[in-house]
This record gives sequence, structure tokens and C-alpha cells, in this order.
Amino acid sequence: MAKLTLRDIELVYDGESLTICSVENEDARLTLDEHAVEELIHFVETIQRSKSAIPDDDNRRQSFRVPILRRDDLQVLIHFRGMEFEGRPENVSMTGVFIKASDRDPVQFQIGDEARLVLTCNDESIEMKGIVRRIARNGYGFFFPACLRFHQVDPPPEVRRLVMELQRRWMMYRTD
Repeated sequence: MAKLTLRDIELVYDGESLTICSVENEDARLTLDEHAVEELIHFVETIQRSKSAIPDDDNRRQSFRVPILRRDDLQVLIHFRGMEFEGRPENVSMTGVFIKASDRDPVQFQIGDEARLVLTCNDESIEMKGIVRRIARNGYGFFFPACLRFHQVDPPPEVRRLVMELQRRWMMYRTD
């Protein structure tokens, strides 16, 4: 029997049926038979496949994404196959950057494409190798392999400073 508790919801699977119930209220429960569990698994797999073009193993969020609210907060210059063009960052993290797609982009990236990215903030620039790990309707997610060591987030100090500065700015702009 497998049992998983997520905050106030408990999932129990005995090999034939799945029971989902409230930890605080045992009367609030839903039990799915074997056929319904297969349908649920198929439904979840369908959603996962349609959400991302990357294999499940590569789609684990390991770092907080900092939204880029003002265009002048972060500039990204992309060097790819002899071309150089500006990317418009939507968000950045300790492990990568998401660039909005534009009709003016000279290329359409594919999963696995490698580019050299120059990120500039406060007149300080850092150069990173970026690998396209995510493709969405509105842009491309570049992963920085130099920021992951032994499967742990461990960015170079200059990346850490850049992301922390952008996070500080984002906190200042927020209007909760």
C-alpha cells in the first residue's frame, strides 16, 4: 500500500483503487477503482506531454524564477550559429533564463540547441553557455549548465549576484 500526504490531502493506493481524502475530515473522500485510476493516469500524462517539449527528467524546477518587469533591468544578447541578436528576457533564475519569442528572431530554436548568452545588468555583463531545455508558444527556456554541479544548484558568484539584484528590484516593484 502506498500512502502520500500533501498538506491536508492524503492519497492512498492499494494496487487496485486510489482514495483521496482530507486529513482533517475523513468524510471528505473520493475513491477511484482500477479503471478510473488508469483514466486519471492517462489524463495526467496527456496534460504533461502537452505542457512541455522536454522529457520529464529535465523539467524539474530547482530555482525560483525572478520576473523581469522592466526592459532595462536585464539585457540578453544571444550568439547562435554566427548570428547575434537581442533576446527579451521574461524571467531569470539561478539556473537559466526564459526569452520571449519574437517575429523578428532570426532563428527558431530547437530543444538541445546551444547558444552563448551575454546577460547585462547595471553595466555588468556575464557570459554563459545556454542550452534550450524548454520551448513554449511564447518563447524559449535556456538552461545554464555551469550553474548545476552534481545535480545541485551551484551558480558562479556573478550569476548569483545578478539574480539577487534582479530579485531585489522585483521586490521593490511589487504592489501586493
